[in-house]
Amino acid sequence: MDTVLLETFLEVTRTRNFNKASENLNVSSSTISARIKQLEELLGLSVFIRRHHEIGLTPAGERMERHARFILSAWERAYEDTALSERHQRRLVIAGVASLWDIFLQDWLNDIYRTIPRLGLRAEESTPLRVVEKLEQGMIDVGFMYEQPRIQGMTVQEVASVPLVLVSSMEEVAVEQAVSEGYVRVEWGTTFGTLHEAYFPQRLLAPVRVNSGRVALNLILNCGGAAYLPESTLGSESYRGRIHRVAGAPMIEMKAYAAYNLHGEHRDLIADLLGRL
Repeated sequence: MDTVLLETFLEVTRTRNFNKASENLNVSSSTISARIKQLEELLGLSVFIRRHHEIGLTPAGERMERHARFILSAWERAYEDTALSERHQRRLVIAGVASLWDIFLQDWLNDIYRTIPRLGLRAEESTPLRVVEKLEQGMIDVGFMYEQPRIQGMTVQEVASVPLVLVSSMEEVAVEQAVSEGYVRVEWGTTFGTLHEAYFPQRLLAPVRVNSGRVALNLILNCGGAAYLPESTLGSESYRGRIHRVAGAPMIEMKAYAAYNLHGEHRDLIADLLGRL
């Protein structure tokens, strides 16, 4: 199957509009229609429901979307592996949750990039669920997350301890006030959620919930409030005097884990690189 058909299908799926898809892909609307028709003929099924100016996915289209993304990702990786082999000895695909890139993964990647020029690299920010899915599908070589994934054939290694502390845009604020008025709840994972509930059983429901420490930090810097953030944030010159640790609030310690295939071709390289952490 021509990958262009899948790319066109995913763009129409994203925009829900043939004209917008044609603009984004820099082809005519008739070309978009012809490609979708060709894809449907290959499948023997309709992938889109067309009602006036509305476009939606059929049940077959919904199933095809997931497979299309996987096929294109697999093809892209195969292409890069082949092309890069001419210039690089090996290639490593790394994925991690956003906050771990902020805390230590970026420095780790910088070190690898500087010291191993013959190693091809691809790095991604992902949600915890997507990191696990990509590990299971063999789309990445090593994934970083807060919870230990239970995947058969994977080595899971603790690589860092991440102390989370309650910080506020106000000085000398009481703990009870910090977790009620303007509190931004960061979803750091199941372990954090369990400990958070134990420490604050009577707290009010947080008006804002986010899955990124970076988003929470920007919210409280610009709008005021409080959130649980990595302790290292307090040491940054950029935020000194703008955020303050809430006295008396419990610290919640998280663990960061790396997972990689026990029998993968890069297992020895990954184990060596993790030693740099």
